[in-house]
Amino acid sequence: MKKLKLSLIAVIMLMAPYLTQAQEETNVQAYWIHEDRVKPSMTDEYEQVAKDLVAACKEHNVQDTRWLTLAQDDNSYIYITPIKNFAELDKNSLATLNEKMGDDKVGELFSRFNPMYDEHGDYIIYLHKDLSYMPGGVSQTIEGQNYRTLYYNYVTPEHDKDFLMAVKNIKKAFEKHNSKMHFRVYKTGFGVMGTYYMIAVAGENSLETAKAGDANWELMKDDFGPLLKELSKHTWKMEEKTGWMRPDLGYIPAQ
Repeated sequence: MKKLKLSLIAVIMLMAPYLTQAQEETNVQAYWIHEDRVKPSMTDEYEQVAKDLVAACKEHNVQDTRWLTLAQDDNSYIYITPIKNFAELDKNSLATLNEKMGDDKVGELFSRFNPMYDEHGDYIIYLHKDLSYMPGGVSQTIEGQNYRTLYYNYVTPEHDKDFLMAVKNIKKAFEKHNSKMHFRVYKTGFGVMGTYYMIAVAGENSLETAKAGDANWELMKDDFGPLLKELSKHTWKMEEKTGWMRPDLGYIPAQ
């Protein structure tokens, strides 16, 4: 029992910086992520249920929640909801839907998801605006650019500080060359084992994103090449994923 208490205290202490930074730092925005790893054979059925949920929220004018949806090419669906603090996780964000639609019907709607995946879960990530490069203002949605390339950089605690410095130097290089390619930087929070920084790049599609990447390399390769090598020195694993933002599967309440 004593060990359990000490473990809980340790968890609270580790969580404290994240609890405060999402509330107090304007440069940091916390997001609650729900991820469904959908069976490929049931993609169409899954998307229909997701659209039915969106339609129900619109019909009943649900104001308690909002989310963006990213469909990754590995058939995982990422639901992205901004939060101010961890207390918001205790709230029923669909309370209005339950009241107007009825608990039984809402339960039936969500139960339709169950056969369509074997794994799903929730975690927190943080958008670091101060590390991101979007001169016109940091935004998750860019008109005409729903394609996403996501670079996952896994970092151990001993390398975290040096990795951050490398990211800051890369941002300075982008600013120096007035790069047309923008990026946003996210860091994992509560609910994720280990630590990674995810760098998100938006584009029209894979071809146009590749062209933009080539143009950006030619523009700043003398600076960019060494900086990327420095970044990789502080990363123990790197992954690249792609996908599409899906406005039809997202929900923004009407004002």
